[in-house]
Amino acid sequence: MFKNVFLSLCASVLVYGCSDTDSNIPTATVSEKINVVARNNADGERSTLPALRYNLENLSTPESIVVHGGKTYISNIGGNPEESAELGFISKFDGTSNVKLCNDIKLDDPKGFAFMKDDFVFISNHPQITLMKISATEECSIVQSLPVENGAGFLNDVVRLNDTTALVSDTGKGLIYKVTIKTDGTGFEIVTLSNLAVQAANGINGLAFDSTTKMLYFVTSTFGGDATKGDIYSVQLDDNLLIADGTELAKWNTEQIGAGGLDGLVLIDDNKKLILSDWGVNGADKASKLYIYDVVTKDLLTIISGDITSAADITVNNNLVYIPEFGKNKIVTVDISTVQ
Repeated sequence: MFKNVFLSLCASVLVYGCSDTDSNIPTATVSEKINVVARNNADGERSTLPALRYNLENLSTPESIVVHGGKTYISNIGGNPEESAELGFISKFDGTSNVKLCNDIKLDDPKGFAFMKDDFVFISNHPQITLMKISATEECSIVQSLPVENGAGFLNDVVRLNDTTALVSDTGKGLIYKVTIKTDGTGFEIVTLSNLAVQAANGINGLAFDSTTKMLYFVTSTFGGDATKGDIYSVQLDDNLLIADGTELAKWNTEQIGAGGLDGLVLIDDNKKLILSDWGVNGADKASKLYIYDVVTKDLLTIISGDITSAADITVNNNLVYIPEFGKNKIVTVDISTVQ
């Protein structure tokens, strides 16, 4: 399943690519250039994007990447989903190496995660939601782990709403849970945001939130067991960060996006655009794509494709997309500054 990756043994004094468009790509001796192309959906114009694949130690089924406090964190499932009890962990990638954190803490199936205030971190740790602490000095502790009401189908992504509150998607049940840290910091509470299964069926996966407008965006995925999924939705949250009774979902597309295996979702360009990842058919080699949409018009702007496989829960920092290649145990970075 996994491929051997050719290691680019460049001297550290060399600058990758030596061009202005490559300026956001970190230099590392554990990386290789890969072929990634952006296509403008309006006119079909194509351009090559600077991209690297990293061959790193301490990666085991990487699922989600988060940049926080200038550091890049990765959730590692540690094996096949739902078969990785106490094998999961969080690691830190510094551009040249990847180090396991919290060695004394064994997670079960960590996917999405979000940093909150005071070093709190919410983790989608199927079949439970876990609240951890990871300090700036990388000291770790479990605050509390809780199951969701009636059991989880397939807990997946996590998005921060504010300092103390986040949302967690349940791909298997088509639900989203709101989790809030207790005021005394001893644990957290879970509330079902809304029974979105009525409107969106199952498959809710990637989440994104605009804290200014209180607009929630999410994608649905064939991972939930419904082959017709693969859509973008938006819905307005109220002042209590809930979905008011009668609020309708806005579905963006009329046809399935890509292969329907939609996963990561991130607001970019000052929340004017959304970028999402698609696995491709069955996560086949080089079948993953990224799609960029305009938030106002809901138009598809750009399709990014090439040597990307099983793209999971992406993040974007300084125009650099970080992509965990779930099935290859690799990390890919793609510079999208020229297509912004």
